[in-house]
Amino acid sequence: VGHHISKSFFESVEGHKKRNKMGKGARSHQQPLVLSENAKELLSGPSYAAKKLADEDAWIEHMDLAAFGKECAEIGKELAENQGPADTAHLHKIITWSRMCQYGGLILAYATRNWGYINPFAVFLLSLGTLTRWTIIAHHVCHGGFDKCSEGKFSRFRFGVGSLWRRCIDWLDWMLVEAWNVEHNQLHHYHLGEISDPDLVEHNMAYLRELQVSKFIKYIVVGYVACTWKWWYYSPNTYKQLAVSRRRKRGLAEIPGSHRPQVFDFGWFIGSGDNTFFSGTEFLCKCLAPFLLQRFILLPLPFLFLGGFRTIFFTLFFAELLTNAHAFLVIATNHAGNDLYRFEYHCKPRTPTFYLRQVISSANFATGNDLLDFCQGWLNYQIEHHLWPDLSMKSYQSVQPRVKALCKKYGIPYVQHNVFYRLKKLVDVMIGDANMRKYPSAYERQEDLVLGDPSTSQQQQKLD
Repeated sequence: VGHHISKSFFESVEGHKKRNKMGKGARSHQQPLVLSENAKELLSGPSYAAKKLADEDAWIEHMDLAAFGKECAEIGKELAENQGPADTAHLHKIITWSRMCQYGGLILAYATRNWGYINPFAVFLLSLGTLTRWTIIAHHVCHGGFDKCSEGKFSRFRFGVGSLWRRCIDWLDWMLVEAWNVEHNQLHHYHLGEISDPDLVEHNMAYLRELQVSKFIKYIVVGYVACTWKWWYYSPNTYKQLAVSRRRKRGLAEIPGSHRPQVFDFGWFIGSGDNTFFSGTEFLCKCLAPFLLQRFILLPLPFLFLGGFRTIFFTLFFAELLTNAHAFLVIATNHAGNDLYRFEYHCKPRTPTFYLRQVISSANFATGNDLLDFCQGWLNYQIEHHLWPDLSMKSYQSVQPRVKALCKKYGIPYVQHNVFYRLKKLVDVMIGDANMRKYPSAYERQEDLVLGDPSTSQQQQKLD
């Protein structure tokens, strides 16, 4: 689908409008609902400009947003104050589990090297070890979840940043840790569901959504993305956001297109390709090369002498495909679906509107015990994590029933489903069969909004 999966988001929207006029390839669910031809009043869901609430959005009119926000702030403060040695001990337990998966996978692959085929259990263990090092350990440490309760041992200011050595011993993956911290911790968490959220699936997949091809072809594209997305999309896109952030700090003008996703460009291998935001050669050497060298050259190298090199290499290769797919399953599904919301304007952090958005633009999976949570990368507490990003895994696990009850008290939707049910919701959005709900701006708490933010509001208005 080209070197940008989104191509030009605005071009794709214009193309869609033209197809609607022609009547070919148009999808009726894209059109704002009209209550009457005379009144021309928009019903909420497909339009930010809606003044009337659909049945699915009736809760908006009745909630006490200020009281909800106050309780969220109080709970967050209480949780932060109660973190201590038990949270750090729990982190050590998860680190042990993750390492056991990595070591166990390698040992099992070597022990069964003469089977004549790749051991799927070894592939799964290696995949799970890689996933959990990222989504549980690095994720929560980089957010600062253990800054105060670990006596500085697991500090976001040291973990994986500052040198290649720190990256290697703390968290070596396709992504540069500093880039991940900017893209995820800052932009995604504090722009959730906005056009400037770099992980807004509906926006990033606009080109595929509008592409006039069969669903079968679209499903193939989704499968490719799922199995390669860490190096093909996430690594270059996080690195791009780091480059944009550094330009902004230096007082340089923003380069047009900073809100479009950056995907891997194979032209970088020959010194060409898209070098708008960063040098492709620099990206290959600084981001991808260290992990590629460690995982597929240095790690299997001893087995040239011990025997089983080919088995170990292909076990690692298939584990890489699986960990991409596993990560896609538990990460991309968190904020996509026709029952989740996106927003027209940016809002101030830790305001009632901010807390509301973290709930209604996120989805949880099944929760309850360490083993289940471990297998889902601890991403099954996405609502709680977005409400208070800088807490430990144990805190999210303990507060989840309380948050669910709080949402019920105020009549706010708390979305929680099986992860595979959420996968269907995600894929429907990716291929254009479903749309996220647009929160009606007329019902926003105006004092919480940043109405003059050119990176969000002006672009959203073009799309509505």
